[in-house]
This record gives sequence, structure tokens and C-alpha cells, in this order.
Amino acid sequence: MADTSAIYSLISGLGGAVIGAGATVFASARQHRREISERGKERRRLQAKEEIVRLTSLRFAGRAWLEVALQAQQRLASGAEVDPDKFDQDIKEAGGVAAKEGYTVILPDPSVEQLAAEIFDRLDHLSWQLRREILSSSRSSIIVEALGSSLQEVAQRRAALNAKILERIEELAQDADTPLHQSSSEV
Repeated sequence: MADTSAIYSLISGLGGAVIGAGATVFASARQHRREISERGKERRRLQAKEEIVRLTSLRFAGRAWLEVALQAQQRLASGAEVDPDKFDQDIKEAGGVAAKEGYTVILPDPSVEQLAAEIFDRLDHLSWQLRREILSSSRSSIIVEALGSSLQEVAQRRAALNAKILERIEELAQDADTPLHQSSSEV
């Protein structure tokens, strides 16, 4: 009998040790998986925030450039003079920021990236045409009017781009549980 109770005690002790070790390993593995999952969620949240910042920069990029070009075109259309040095400086400042944002942002949707590049290419081309008219001694009202129409077309394309970008920002914000700050205001 004594041998039997010793065996039962030994089996109970070993069983308890195995169960305890198994529970420790299981709990440790479960905690590890939870930590990996949390790190993955945090990484995705940070990536979403970074993309939101890039997309917001892209939404604002080109606005100042377009405004400078539109103002110069309107002044030319009204017969007013435009200071070529000031125009060059304003275009350089606004266009440099826009070109940096427009050509360096990598987007998951190639059509949006292509639209942004087309808009900035068009703004660059129209800025050079405006400069030519600013420096011209005999301005053509037909060319100045055509430049105005082209700039309005760029403004419409920018509005379409901004709508697509805003959709993506809202999608990212929902996926990452990130509150939107400025993305709902029209730029």
C-alpha cells in the first residue's frame, strides 16, 4: 500500500509538473503571439499615419503654384503688367514645393500618382507659357485667354485628384483608427 500511495504521489507530482510546464509554455507562447500582433497593429497604424501625412502634403501641393499662375494670367487678361522677376520667384517657390511633393509621393494607386504627375507637368508647361507672354512686347489676348482656360482645366483636375486623395485618407484613417485632422476641408 505504501508503494501504491508513493506511486500515486509521484504520478500526481509529475502530472502537476507537466501541466504547470505546459501552462507556462502555452501562456508564454500566447503572450508572444499577442505582442507580435500588437507590434503588427502598431506598425500598420504608423504606416497609415505616414501615408496620411504624404497624401495631405500632396493635396496641398500645387495649390500655391496654381494660384500664382492664375493671378498672373488674370493680370495679363486685364491688361496689367506682371513683374517677371516676382513671377519667376513666386513660381520657383511654389513650384519647387509642389514638384517635390508631386513627384516624390509614392501612392498605392498608380492612377492617382499618374494624375498628380500630369497636373504638375501641365502646371510647369503653363508657367513657361505665361512667362513667355509676360516677357512679350506684343501680348496675344487669344493666348492669354487660352492659358486661362488651361489653368481652369488644371484646377478641375486638381479637384478630382483631391477627391481621390481624400477618399484614400479616410480609408486609411478608418483602418488605423486615426482621427482626421485637416483632411475634410477642401483645398
